[in-house]
Amino acid sequence: MECFKMNELFIEGHAINAYVYCPRRCYYEYVERVFYHNVYTIHGKLLHEHVDEVGQEKRGERQLYRSLFLQSQKLGLSIRCDVVEEKNGCLYPVEYKRGQLANWENNQMQLCAQALALEELIGKEVPFGYLFFYGSFRRQKVEFTTELREKTIEIIAVIRKMYQEKNSPPSGIDDWSRCRHCSMVDYCLPQDRANLKGKVLWELFI
Repeated sequence: MECFKMNELFIEGHAINAYVYCPRRCYYEYVERVFYHNVYTIHGKLLHEHVDEVGQEKRGERQLYRSLFLQSQKLGLSIRCDVVEEKNGCLYPVEYKRGQLANWENNQMQLCAQALALEELIGKEVPFGYLFFYGSFRRQKVEFTTELREKTIEIIAVIRKMYQEKNSPPSGIDDWSRCRHCSMVDYCLPQDRANLKGKVLWELFI
C-alpha cells in the first residue's frame, strides 16, 4: 500500500464525518475553508472541553488517554481521538457526541478511521470502539466489520480526490429536516437551490 509523506495531503477525521453526512458541507469546510458556528456546534464544543484536554487518568479497570493525536501514513489520515481507552490489554477509541444515541453512519465511519490509525500505531487489530452520546449519557458499541472498514477507506479516497481536484461543490443531501440543523445552512442555501431547480424544471415544460 502507498504511504503518504508528511508534506502530502492528509485527511482529517471530522472531514470523514462531514462528507458522509453531506458532501457539500465537507467541501465548504475543508476545500473552501469556510466554517460557521450555530447553537449545535457551540454546544458540542462546550461539551468537548474536558476530553479536549490532553491527559490521562485511571477509572477502575480502564486507563483513559484524552485528546490523542494520530496519523496514518498508509491512509494519509491526520486524526484526533477524543479518548483512547485501554482495558485488559485492549486499546479502543471512544468518540464523544452531543445529542441522543442513534445509528449515524457518519459517526461510525469517523470512529472507524480512528481505529485504522490506532492499528497502524500499535501494530494489532482494534476490533471495536464506542460512541458516547451526551444527550442520553449512553455508549454505543461499534464493531469494525470488514464492510465498515472498506467503506471508510473508500470515503477517505473520495475526499482526497475532492481536495485535489477542487471542482465545484458536490451535490448536497438537500433534505431540509437535516439541512436546517447544519451550521452551513445560511452559506449553502439549500432551499434557494431547490426553488431555483424547481423554477428551471417548470420553465422547461411551458
